[in-house]
Amino acid sequence: MTKQMMVLIAIIIYVLFRSVFVEPNSLEVTNYEIEDNLLQGVRIVFLSDFHLKKHDYKRLDNIVMLTNKQKPDLVFLGGDFANGHNMKNTMDINIAAQKLNLINAPTYAVLGNHDWWSNGNEITSVLKKNGINVLANSAVRTIVKRRYLDIIGLEDLTTRQPNIERAFMGTRKPRIVLTHNPDLYYDIMEEVSLILAGHTHGGQFIIPFTPPLFVPSKFGSEFASGLISNTHNKMIITRGLGMSVLPVRLNCKPEVVVVDFVKKGTAKKQTR
Repeated sequence: MTKQMMVLIAIIIYVLFRSVFVEPNSLEVTNYEIEDNLLQGVRIVFLSDFHLKKHDYKRLDNIVMLTNKQKPDLVFLGGDFANGHNMKNTMDINIAAQKLNLINAPTYAVLGNHDWWSNGNEITSVLKKNGINVLANSAVRTIVKRRYLDIIGLEDLTTRQPNIERAFMGTRKPRIVLTHNPDLYYDIMEEVSLILAGHTHGGQFIIPFTPPLFVPSKFGSEFASGLISNTHNKMIITRGLGMSVLPVRLNCKPEVVVVDFVKKGTAKKQTR
């Protein structure tokens, strides 16, 4: 065996080890500052794409613990609690919902395509029973730090029928939009404080110095993850927390997104 072949084998082993055992468990916090005078001083946490396997108890506990550590005023869940296309490979949704109920802040959710492929009605029912407000082409008005906020949740683009007009009916600024799929971005004409989206997993497997190999968005790698500011509305796309198709992550760690709303003209650069 040549030296070059030995080096290549070593690199392959390293990449496999890192993508299977290291990065999927390297949960990190990504911080954003969004300028909005109406929500100044409000902190939110955004979690999405859990893909909870049967015995992911410790992983979910760590997610909840890290979320509470951020001391958010509100928490948003972007869907895909289910793993795969049925509930057989998913953590008991009752246990998952009980654990998510340990989040120390009002919590709002939408469902993702995997949830509906599995059993969206059951997941919705169990989440609601555990105090999590599930939105589907609907909105709810809440009070956070003595000010009103309208939270709008859209149905999944892949498996349902998002109805933006109906969801926005009767709402007013400030508004936060929660959608599983980011491809609805250009369809949201009303002015909002922020759009939160998941689904893409950040591309999940990224070879250094190249764009993600596969991003489930019609806008490709532009909508892999991060802050999008292509219209009058800003959108944050999270890399998510779990994995689908292949149980690997490379150069794409799972993340807890933390957003602080600040006074206009004072936002700092995004930090990780």
